Amino acid sequence: MLLEKLSARFKYSCFLNIVEEPELNLYPISQKEILFELLRSTNDVADNKLIITTHSPYLINYLTLAIKADQVKAKIHRNENSQQMLKELSDIVPLKSTIPPETVSIYQINETGDIHRLSDYNGLPSDDNLLNQFLSGSNDLFIQLMEIEEKCR
Repeated sequence: MLLEKLSARFKYSCFLNIVEEPELNLYPISQKEILFELLRSTNDVADNKLIITTHSPYLINYLTLAIKADQVKAKIHRNENSQQMLKELSDIVPLKSTIPPETVSIYQINETGDIHRLSDYNGLPSDDNLLNQFLSGSNDLFIQLMEIEEKCR
């Protein structure tokens, strides 16, 4: 009751949403859906902020899609087929879940605990990050296993 009265006295102008590892126990498609919903709710109010911690390369890749979709959306508005193109875009990334690259900062912590900002390429997160490097290393190991298997024939 007291909390309700206190809350009624203040008008909140923004929301800071901190989400720790939203990918836990989720398939990649569910990770995409939750990320797009978090982005949509962040976009609802101009001053809303979203902070996510993750170990998921899928989330980083889906974030890249949301950023690229925002860049494409800006170009579509100048096109005569804009309605059809916006529909096609929204089939990939919901229009309310797109995000401008200048509002995104991605940091990573390496094995020694050092923190640094990931570089980007034209506003898109770089593929050169630890999560993708670990995936690449795993792929290399799989190729080595296949080469050993081939020698068995």
